Amino acid sequence: MKVLVSTFGGDGGKSGISQYIMHLMKEFPRVAPDVQFDVLAFEGEEHLYVTDPERIKVITVGKHLSNPMKNLAWQQFAIPRLCAKGKYDVFFVPAGNRRMPYWVPCPSMGTFHDLAILHVPGKYDWLHKIYNLHVLPMLVRRLTRITADSECSKRDLVEYVHVPEERITVVPLAADSGIYHPRDKAACQRRIGEQYKFDQPYVLCIARIEHPGKNHARLIRAFSRLKERESIPHKLVLAGSDWHGADEVHREAAACSAAKDIIFTGFVAQEIIPDLYRGADAFVFPSLFEGFGLPVLEAMSSGVPVACSNTSSLPEVAGDAALMFDPLDEGAIEEALRVILLDGTEREKCVERGLFQSGKFSWKKTAEQTIEALRAAIREGK
Repeated sequence: MKVLVSTFGGDGGKSGISQYIMHLMKEFPRVAPDVQFDVLAFEGEEHLYVTDPERIKVITVGKHLSNPMKNLAWQQFAIPRLCAKGKYDVFFVPAGNRRMPYWVPCPSMGTFHDLAILHVPGKYDWLHKIYNLHVLPMLVRRLTRITADSECSKRDLVEYVHVPEERITVVPLAADSGIYHPRDKAACQRRIGEQYKFDQPYVLCIARIEHPGKNHARLIRAFSRLKERESIPHKLVLAGSDWHGADEVHREAAACSAAKDIIFTGFVAQEIIPDLYRGADAFVFPSLFEGFGLPVLEAMSSGVPVACSNTSSLPEVAGDAALMFDPLDEGAIEEALRVILLDGTEREKCVERGLFQSGKFSWKKTAEQTIEALRAAIREGK
């Protein structure tokens, strides 16, 4: 089997989708040594996705094509030619909810991560709305087979994109236990404090600073009220790059009574993230909608108690291992924080259950199930 893999839409290593692509490309040669993988990547990004250049061939494209519209237009002409010239058995798009060609001369498969635009008003500008609501569904329906991160995403594909259920395979993501695992919490907390110039315990949220989708504003208000009522010593660490609506989040933080206790880290390098999780007293994830919610698993795998939203795919991911709350209810967020920070018995339960829950997922399983789906796409496309 010969597979062409597109890394377009991976955000240069700065998003959950790019982490997904990186882990797949790391595992593919291990679980499918008989398969030839060729990878399409922008110049300068190939090292992110290919760690075994002897097994995986890289086809690079100039960075001038990284603009989404230019890249989408280029794909319509260049990728069909690449597929024909390379005589690929299947074309795979891991960022299938971003961009892809209208047609290729071989079977095709894409991973669909979410359709958040339907569930989070104001998430995208008008141009992204048109693309996501009208162009993308047409492109997705033309795929031979689709993988979805969760049953939640699969339901959206069936209900809104009108993809037949039998063409969809649910393949969950995972936390890398080799990276995310418990270690000396005090040492990790000390290193993070030195990195970001504070010495108090902290509550962590890892998500790009996006409004309203990631729901930082309600979290900030809930945390601020908890600080007032319980006099907890904690900082709130918001880790992630600024994105759409970030100004609103920064304004909310500056105006609240706990302003001096809210830390924005900006983009966090991958080598710092494991310590960031392990040093936290709690991880909170108030997102309004997630196709999977990988940070929840990463925190659990790190031995950190988790509180998260009870919406979209998050109940699938968290199981019974997290304290769950209505993300639209600031009082519920505040109460979840209070319990997870002040109730030692509940904290211990969350840590124990979280380690067990995160152990149900692995990137090896994700890669194996993806290979099976690719083989199915080839059978169905003939």
